[in-house]
Amino acid sequence: MNYTAADFHLHFIAKYTLIVKANFVYDIIYVLDQEGQLLVYMKYESNKPTEEALKLLSLPFQQVYVSLPHNNLTFIPADLYQEDDTELYQDFMDNPEQGMELVDLDYLQVKAVFQYDVLLAQRWRSLFPEAHIVPEFKLNLMQVRPHVPLKGEVLGVVFNDTNTDLFLFVNGQFQFFNSFEIITEDDLSYFVLNLYQAFGIQDKATKAIVSGVDIHPSFMHKLQQLSHEQVFIKANTAVPPVEELPQEVCTSYLIDLPLCV
Repeated sequence: MNYTAADFHLHFIAKYTLIVKANFVYDIIYVLDQEGQLLVYMKYESNKPTEEALKLLSLPFQQVYVSLPHNNLTFIPADLYQEDDTELYQDFMDNPEQGMELVDLDYLQVKAVFQYDVLLAQRWRSLFPEAHIVPEFKLNLMQVRPHVPLKGEVLGVVFNDTNTDLFLFVNGQFQFFNSFEIITEDDLSYFVLNLYQAFGIQDKATKAIVSGVDIHPSFMHKLQQLSHEQVFIKANTAVPPVEELPQEVCTSYLIDLPLCV
């Protein structure tokens, strides 16, 4: 469902905030005004943008935040990272000739090196040269932080079409992050139980932290079997509900993307 508010005005574009979740399947667009009111919501196939989306993306937004998927993600403990070794990290990338990105995750005491898909990143940088490009894993790990206790196991699950990110905290310590192709609840169970076995977790984690878009109920049911408690991530940024849209659109974790910058 797409939505454009009656009080969306072109002459205020410079004051609006554009938030985009982009990948290879679909794009999601939010436009918020200075008061945090939702003015535009769109979701469309990435390779078949609607005419309305093309018109919107041709406008001169000044505050733009784009979430992109990652490739070749590697985490390095902050106390072991050496800037002089950047070329060595680059050599371990699948595409060593391509530029490598570095993100500091101070609250986890790690640094992350990774790459974006060249064509996908170039598409959005050409549309908005001054945009803040954010790897979605940074948003996901930032949002889970308040829910991680000092004792127990916390399973993080981020559903993104057939690609799902799983991460794990044990007794407050960041232990694992990887992406898997998960299509059915049996796939989810297989990868999660293998992860539990690797870290000596018996049957259920203390808590599962879940985020995503259009999550099938069967996945949530499976996570109830794999964890004692389930927490669904919602945006910390308050957006007033819109009668024409489902509640989950106005509380989506994606709205917090500007907080990553």
